[in-house]
Amino acid sequence: MTLHIASLKKLFHIDPLRTDAVCHSLSSLLYQTLLRINRSGDQPVAELASSWTHSADYSKWSFNIGPAFFDDGSPLLASHVVHSFARHIWPCSTSIFAGLLRGLIVGASECSKGEIPAGLYADDVQGRVFIQLRQPYCPLLEIIAHPAMGICVQTQDNLMMCSGPMRVCSASDYEIQLAHNPVYSGQRKLPEKINIQLYDKFDDVCLAMQDGRANAALLERKHQLRLDVMQNMHTTRLRDRWSGMLILNAAGIFNELTMRKDFHALVQKEAQEKLGALYHTDFIPADVLAVPKAPASKLTLEEFRQRWAGHFATTAVRILYAAGRGPLTIALDASISVLRACGIHCELIRTKNAEQVYDYVARGEFDIVARGWIQDFDDADEYVGVYQKQAPQEQAQAAYARFYATVAEYRHIADADARSAAYAQALKTLDEEYLCITVCRDHHRIFHDSSLHLQSLCRDPFDL
Repeated sequence: MTLHIASLKKLFHIDPLRTDAVCHSLSSLLYQTLLRINRSGDQPVAELASSWTHSADYSKWSFNIGPAFFDDGSPLLASHVVHSFARHIWPCSTSIFAGLLRGLIVGASECSKGEIPAGLYADDVQGRVFIQLRQPYCPLLEIIAHPAMGICVQTQDNLMMCSGPMRVCSASDYEIQLAHNPVYSGQRKLPEKINIQLYDKFDDVCLAMQDGRANAALLERKHQLRLDVMQNMHTTRLRDRWSGMLILNAAGIFNELTMRKDFHALVQKEAQEKLGALYHTDFIPADVLAVPKAPASKLTLEEFRQRWAGHFATTAVRILYAAGRGPLTIALDASISVLRACGIHCELIRTKNAEQVYDYVARGEFDIVARGWIQDFDDADEYVGVYQKQAPQEQAQAAYARFYATVAEYRHIADADARSAAYAQALKTLDEEYLCITVCRDHHRIFHDSSLHLQSLCRDPFDL
């Protein structure tokens, strides 16, 4: 059996550090991680690491490396693991975890290309890897188990040595052939061969799906929406979680709690009609924050206009946004629709990157921020961290300052129950200020024909 998977050339690369998030399930075919966490909520299980321990304060970790081999038959050593990790923090790194790991691992921020930071150490004789963190970080195992952290070694010929269930048989700019890796000793079972087809244009991927050259396709969300309308197209959801948020500046035109509450209700109502889904925080684990049970407000657009049109009469609502996809697009459209229906002028300010957003926010030159992000973590600390990265700076409203203070106090506590309880209360307090309108959960998806029955809501959908 050969599985044919189509994608865009820019999304997948044999080097996992250069692969887009939507194609990480392909990286996991080639590269093993120290630990494996497949489905949401799974406990970490051994992969390359046979066991692991940590210090009492969770700042020092030790991993015992079990017997494993690269596809050329050479042994995989602890020093290979350390070198592979170090690639993520070098100044030239394009890894999705580069910024996080540079601030987390001792000595990483001062590391030059080719160097190993002091916080990474390998003992090849004992087969052990040591990691020292600047401070405890509860989701560390989630990071280590992510497919982007697959262990690989680049040869002098710029080839990538791998130890995963598949190996590269042949590779060109537009086609990569994978076959079983004979030295793989793990438990995963996959098709005999996998053919990865890479195209320059989305239309070529569509054509490959339509004429049967490809069984499945992995694409960005803006293209997923176009595939949705194709006939006889089936989808399977992956584990990766995506969500978005509208953030209101309480130090600007949204300076009244009652007004923010009314606006929140109207945007939610508009979104329900367009998206058919509630706007709430259901992407946060249930034990951290329960889904709101309060019914949507019966406030009408006319009532909002009568109450607040005078408040907006002399200025436009400044909306910061990027090119949104999926639910985030609906959230942005819904907020604009509500404002315009009430006769309120909007000034749309397009931003190219997060740094531009932060610059506007730091100067207070905004009223609404439309932001989105991809999450592939299950630890509550990571979900709370999103608010810190996306929300306005603390001068926008005192409620954020209190929220950040709570997060700072509890985020490094190892007891998950204590963290969850503190976060739940902090989020509840923040929600009561109506500062954020959070978009419903969404997932990356694989589009495929009816002959395939893939694993759903996991990182490894192609496993048999």
